[in-house]
Amino acid sequence: MTIKEVYELLCSRNYYELDSSTTFRFLGNTMFVDRRAGVPFSLQEDRGDIYLDTTLRPDRRDGMLRIVTNHPDGRPLHFFGKNSGLEVLVLD
Repeated sequence: MTIKEVYELLCSRNYYELDSSTTFRFLGNTMFVDRRAGVPFSLQEDRGDIYLDTTLRPDRRDGMLRIVTNHPDGRPLHFFGKNSGLEVLVLD
């Protein structure tokens, strides 16, 4: 996917974290978490992968989050730490 396509996917609807009832909504370059917090973000491409970068992430040891939109489980969005490769967040 291109960065434009990922932005369109993110902004297309509300998402829910699978491990909790937390809702995520993306509008422009802002991610809203449970309608309470607006967190600025940007998308960047590196070696064919697209990464979500927020300036306010409390866990900065892993840097940006790699976005996977074609995961075998069929969920629309999986986020993996760029450095660790560990799955950090799944949104449906």
